[in-house]
Amino acid sequence: MSDNQGKTQTDITEGNITGTKLNQNKRVVKETKSERHSMRLLKDDKAFVVYWAEMFDMDVTELMITSVRHYVSWKNKDFDLPTAEMQRLNQLIDAMESMASSNEKLSNTVINGFDAMMGMMRGDNYLIEPENGDLINERR
Repeated sequence: MSDNQGKTQTDITEGNITGTKLNQNKRVVKETKSERHSMRLLKDDKAFVVYWAEMFDMDVTELMITSVRHYVSWKNKDFDLPTAEMQRLNQLIDAMESMASSNEKLSNTVINGFDAMMGMMRGDNYLIEPENGDLINERR
């Protein structure tokens, strides 16, 4: 939760509520301490705000306050990443770590292979040691 969203919750939980009233739909609405500011909206925008206030079960003022705080947080890039983005980011990080590990193992394999070939050319490799004779004695 961002700081601004937390502030909205803090305002409500710390008692910055002046009282309750019934709205047009006879639902209890909590009134918070706020200052009055006038704002001009186009008719379509007003209908949009009223519609979404009803959809979120808020009054228009509460929706506008929440909307302004959300917009400012978004512009300041102060928001939580959605779950899908976090999952994709974690997937990419895991893929990069896996690729680095794979690259390291491949590098070790190549180095060990060249060391073995150099040892064979020098003649000090365990694979070209002379046999001590009978294979039957080695089974025991």
